[in-house]
Amino acid sequence: MQPFRIRQDALTWFKELYDRKEFRINFDAFYFCFIAGIAARRKTAVPLDETPELINYFPDHYNGARMHTLIALFLKGELDELGVAMAEKGEKRDVHAAIAKLVDYASLSKLSDAGVAQFNQYAHGGFEVLTEWFDDRPRSLDTFLRAFKRKFDDVAALP
Repeated sequence: MQPFRIRQDALTWFKELYDRKEFRINFDAFYFCFIAGIAARRKTAVPLDETPELINYFPDHYNGARMHTLIALFLKGELDELGVAMAEKGEKRDVHAAIAKLVDYASLSKLSDAGVAQFNQYAHGGFEVLTEWFDDRPRSLDTFLRAFKRKFDDVAALP
């Protein structure tokens, strides 16, 4: 089972939020990287030796409805990238085939190995987006969240 992976430089970038105990698990940093990547539609492949393993499931705080929301955002991003329109009747098979490659309901994460690999690439690309959005690494969660939301809203408003 393929694990979620985070860039080592992302962990370093978020270091002060861990030191202040505002981030408790490495998946917290992964989450913000993923959201930035999916919003900006940026994926980046990073060598495995630069990406420590996290876990192969969504941790408790990210499980349930939150997990389903993250997976839905991911699938929408992948379908957009493939140019598959869900609204068109003739593309039903294409949608099903694309989703079938990315989802595995028997896995703990509900994603296939290929799905987790692509999910990770959004997080890796998202870290690059974060470093473009911010002049410096975050020092407090409150300040980071306000600035993150402004940047996210700007990107999400783009066509």
